[in-house]
Amino acid sequence: MFVRHMTAADIDRVYEIACGSLEETYLREIFLLFINAWPAGQLVAVNAFGNVAGFISGAKLASGKASVQLLAVEQRYRRMGAGSRLLEELKFRASMEGICILQLEVREENADVVSFYRKRGFLPAERLESFYNNGGCALRMMCSVRGNS
Repeated sequence: MFVRHMTAADIDRVYEIACGSLEETYLREIFLLFINAWPAGQLVAVNAFGNVAGFISGAKLASGKASVQLLAVEQRYRRMGAGSRLLEELKFRASMEGICILQLEVREENADVVSFYRKRGFLPAERLESFYNNGGCALRMMCSVRGNS
């Protein structure tokens, strides 16, 4: 797997992965908005045949922070390092732009995903009540970008 910038040509595949992997519903157009807002924060993991296997979408926030808006890897490519590579590349690109903190929200009850982020330096910062459409709670997790890339 290697990581490259997401392009508009990747959006259909990225949308397909998002719909098959994430519990919330998203509009296809959100990915074009992400690309236009912060091109360096939109990445895809690609297999040896050039097929998109996963993606990460980041957004710049105020005060030297950025957020992981979405991260998903197609089921058959999970546990092969694609998610870790995407996250590390986003950390690196954020640090190159002077961003100090990367944050994200994750379903509180999703222990596997919380563990994935903990192993990569993210720590819980706050609990967000009724964050998701189904009323589920989220954990906001944060990671220092500098020195972790």
